[in-house]
Amino acid sequence: MEMYERIKKLRKDYLKLSRSAFGEHLGVSGDVINNIELNRLARPEQKLSLIKLMCKEFNVNEEWILNGTGPMFVEPDTFCLDEFVKSKGMTDFELEIVKAYFDLDPEIRSTVISHFKKHLTEFAAEQTVSPEKSSLRDECPDTPEELEKQFPPAENDKKNKGVG
Repeated sequence: MEMYERIKKLRKDYLKLSRSAFGEHLGVSGDVINNIELNRLARPEQKLSLIKLMCKEFNVNEEWILNGTGPMFVEPDTFCLDEFVKSKGMTDFELEIVKAYFDLDPEIRSTVISHFKKHLTEFAAEQTVSPEKSSLRDECPDTPEELEKQFPPAENDKKNKGVG
């Protein structure tokens, strides 16, 4: 696989970014990314600074981009919870919840874990209820149309509301 093919694979298959979004992270247009992915830049030095930035921005192994050797991503030496949760799409509020959990006394954390395990186990059991047992969830209509058939909306009659 050639370097331009690795760049496209990284962008499309692993980062799941459009050319323009990928370029935006690197401060270039989607057209520049398109030219790189189509190997239109004749001299490698034209894209070397962009490759360095790409590696830094997305934690990509430069050897993998340039030569196809080694792992695609560089493993960080340290773990940062803030960076990890952001990479997983957590909001700032969700991050605060996680941090607050770690601030709890270990005994309270153990109680919280037991509580969630119990309720998640019960929820999982509900998901596998046998056909002869009916749950409230089974009685709910699957589509808005079925819901309206079962419970027709009230007519919007202005005369009955005293408007008019």
